[in-house]
Amino acid sequence: MTTTSTSTTTRKRVLVTGGAGEMGAYACRVLAKADEVEQVLVADRDVARAEAVASELGPKAVAFALDISDADALGEALSHVDIVLNTAGPFYRFGREVLSAAIAAGTDYLDICDDWEPTLEMLELDDAARAAGVTAVIGMGASPGTSNLLALLAMNRCDTVDRVVTAWRAGALPYPAEGEEPQTNAALEHWVHNCTEPIKIWRGGRLVDALALEEVTVTYPGRAEAPVWVCGHPEPLTLPRVRPEVQESLNLMVSRRGLMEGMQRVAARVRSGDLDVTGASKQILLEPGTGGAAAGPAPTLPNLFAVAEGMKDGTRIRVGAQPIVLPNANMGEMTGYPLAIATLMLARGQVTVPGVHGPEGAIDPETYFHELSLLVEDRPDGEVVEVVSEAL
Repeated sequence: MTTTSTSTTTRKRVLVTGGAGEMGAYACRVLAKADEVEQVLVADRDVARAEAVASELGPKAVAFALDISDADALGEALSHVDIVLNTAGPFYRFGREVLSAAIAAGTDYLDICDDWEPTLEMLELDDAARAAGVTAVIGMGASPGTSNLLALLAMNRCDTVDRVVTAWRAGALPYPAEGEEPQTNAALEHWVHNCTEPIKIWRGGRLVDALALEEVTVTYPGRAEAPVWVCGHPEPLTLPRVRPEVQESLNLMVSRRGLMEGMQRVAARVRSGDLDVTGASKQILLEPGTGGAAAGPAPTLPNLFAVAEGMKDGTRIRVGAQPIVLPNANMGEMTGYPLAIATLMLARGQVTVPGVHGPEGAIDPETYFHELSLLVEDRPDGEVVEVVSEAL
């Protein structure tokens, strides 16, 4: 299914780093069908995989051999395209480097970075990007990405905002079969890193040091208060940039209690030096009472949502936002499709703000959610995102 264009623009050449990977390949699939795109360069160190992906996508897709650790090759490649999508991690190593190369080349940039550390590093390049006339949107996946734009919808209902949180469902770990050894993977290790290492959150109107897995409570309008757990993520670092009055911003995990308690036990061992992140990733798969019904009742909160609390016309209110229609067959869709939609909006001239931004600083949420819903097969009629409020 293709997306719709709202304006006539010059078709763009787009390079996707890590284009043969799961997230990048989903973005390439959308871009290769779009009228706004002249060519998609499926860039990857694994040329065979890049060729396999490109061959599936039709004549607009071209395999491109690129190792982003080669600064000269990266700079040369970016000088010949209009937009670069960075899906090649780890972002703590390559986020700032690829963005810096894009700024030097005058090439617009988007990525799916979900680490708070490189997010801060890339935000430091805001002045350089503005001076170069480069638009960079960082963290444009599911969370961060879709979550930020849900938060923006909620905040837009308020005259002033005191607190804004984003939340996502944690779970579905790759538990081993009985008798098998636990096997870790990059996604699991990334999650464990975000749960066990020191993080930054926005509290008291400023960035402060914190530890993940703090239990707090949140209420989504129309639902009962429920426990959630703090995670290290980019949303709290970027959302206050568009609403500086915010006093608290957190990214939260919705989960069965047993899983979070198991992760708290594992995190204590990491912080004591007993386990490294790889060891902790295997250990969480062995912790008792962390999976399924053994972990406790299923959460009552939505799987992906944002809540803002503040004032409207002199009354204190709480506003919740969650997607109703969302591509969610797998993580590739949930992450790669949002990246592609934001890219097409940029290509159409619907994103025009130079500098380095979180999604909420550059992307119109109503347009985004409409375009994203068009990628859902058998899309139902009606609203595609829910925004509800209640007086406090």
